[in-house]
Amino acid sequence: MMGQDICIRGSKDFFYLALEDRLKRSGINITTNSKNASTTIGIDTNDEVDLLIIPKGSKNNNGRLVIIIHDLIIPTGYSKWSPKDIYLFVEQIKNNEINIVDKSKIHYLVHIRDAIEAISMIVLSNNFHDSRGTMNICGRRAWSNESIFNEIKMLWTRFHNSINYAHTTESLSKIPSIIKENNRKNRERPNLDSLNKELIRAGGDGWHPLTPLRTGLMELLAQNL
Repeated sequence: MMGQDICIRGSKDFFYLALEDRLKRSGINITTNSKNASTTIGIDTNDEVDLLIIPKGSKNNNGRLVIIIHDLIIPTGYSKWSPKDIYLFVEQIKNNEINIVDKSKIHYLVHIRDAIEAISMIVLSNNFHDSRGTMNICGRRAWSNESIFNEIKMLWTRFHNSINYAHTTESLSKIPSIIKENNRKNRERPNLDSLNKELIRAGGDGWHPLTPLRTGLMELLAQNL
């Protein structure tokens, strides 16, 4: 696929720009003219495309291969791709408010870098033109709103202590584990089997997102100070 033209259609939001940048770094020429393109990608559009990428809940489905994105962490800001709760929590914690909405609500958070990397691997694979059907992208672990809120609060407290020289021996040494038991029964995880198989078919090891939740939340805080 290197050196070939790929057409991307859709609104130029954070997701569009991240995918465009990743493909360009792989040597792909991005064009708006689908007639000269070997592959056409739609970003939540109803145009007929080879690959359609949509957020959960979108009714668009006019793609040979459709990828549904769930619970995406985009540090630069809230969008239709992301659960609104986590951005609300950041604002609440910054304003010293504690009001955890739907404590037991479950998210399967995944960082935009991992989602873009998986999509790029599939698109750039020699097997892509045989790919069809529907698959999901989301995180593997279940995280409740309460767990996410507490993690953001801990990160914010550590940041605040750092800039105000307010750290103590206890605050520096006490780093709670982010791994908690969250009830997946509150929301079953989207099926990842098709994604896993497609990534293996593309020459990878399957779906193994690399960005830890804590890292994603730290980036989100940094971008929204």
